[in-house]
Order: sequence, then C-alpha cells, then structure tokens
Amino acid sequence: MSPANRIGYLSSISLFVVGVAYMVVVAFGISQAGFDHPIVDPTLAVMEALTMLSAPLIVAVMAAIHDTASRDHKVFGVMALVFAGVMAGLTSAVHFIALTAGRQTDFTVLVWPSTLYAVELLAWDIFLGLSLLCAALVFVGFGIRAFARWSLIAAGTLSLLGAIGPIVGDMALQRIGILGYGVGLPVAALVLSRFFHRIHSHT
Repeated sequence: MSPANRIGYLSSISLFVVGVAYMVVVAFGISQAGFDHPIVDPTLAVMEALTMLSAPLIVAVMAAIHDTASRDHKVFGVMALVFAGVMAGLTSAVHFIALTAGRQTDFTVLVWPSTLYAVELLAWDIFLGLSLLCAALVFVGFGIRAFARWSLIAAGTLSLLGAIGPIVGDMALQRIGILGYGVGLPVAALVLSRFFHRIHSHT
C-alpha cells in the first residue's frame, strides 16, 4: 500500500471510529441532561476533544483524496483540501478556547447567539460542506467510486443546508447540518476506507 493510500485508509477509518464515538457520547450526554438542558462537563469536554481529533483526520483524508485524483480532477482535490484546512483551523481554535480560557473564565463558548459559535458553524456547515462537495467531484465512475461520490455529496449538501439555521436565526434548521457531519460524514468515511483498501488490492 502506497503512503498516500495508507494515510487515506487509516485516517478515514479513524474518522469513522471518532464519528461513532462522538455519537455515543452525545447520546449519553442527552440521556443525562435531557433535550431541554445543555450537555455539561465532563461529557462536553469529551465531545470537544473528539471534535479536535476529527479535524486533522479530515485534512488527512482530503489530502489522500487529492493524491488519488486524476489529472483532470486534481483541482477539485486541491479545493477540498484547502476548504478542509480552513475548517480544521477554525474549529480547532474554537474548541481550544473552550477547553482552556473558556473554562478558566466561566465563558460559555457554544451557546447561540455568540461569535465563537458562529465561527464553529462557519467551519462545520460551510467550509466542511464545500470540502465534501469538492471531494465528491474527484470520484468519477461506478462501483465504490460512485458510492464514495454520493456519500460525500449527501454529507456535504446536508452540512451546507445547516447554515440556513444561523443565517435566519432558527437553530432548529441547523440540525440539518448535524445530520450531514454527525451522521453523513462517518458514513462517507467508512465508504472511503473501503475505497482506499480496494485501491491497494488492485495495485
């Protein structure tokens, strides 16, 4: 397995595992706090740590996708990687602030409306959505490539639609985005892990 394929496989399967772990932690947090109250520490801290862990994994996945792109589709791979890098930088900054200065000053970061929460949604709804859609354009063909393409399109589209919530001030609509990166992204990561594994099997 080439270094790029190895990175693609390991990062995508890791992203899937982190995504599943995040969903489990969120479910546990909701079971403890209910739907009408915010999730609090230590569950919230675990969620934020998993979010920070997922950011470099997404960048690694996009780098591997770019490496596998055909010459005619390299531009989409570059765009996906750049958007992923912006997303990773923004969300890592938000959660680093939340885990450090936010807790030391009792400043709640992720409560709407707030500037840092808007930055977080810019990262996950818009920049991740754009990254996923650009990555989808790299995959041309049938079979596992088609599965990868459509899983990325679904996750990216839902993520982008989530931006409607903060734009119009109705955060219930933002839950569409949560479906994109909370459910669609782990599914796409699992499909991508199969793609990178299959590339190895045919080389």
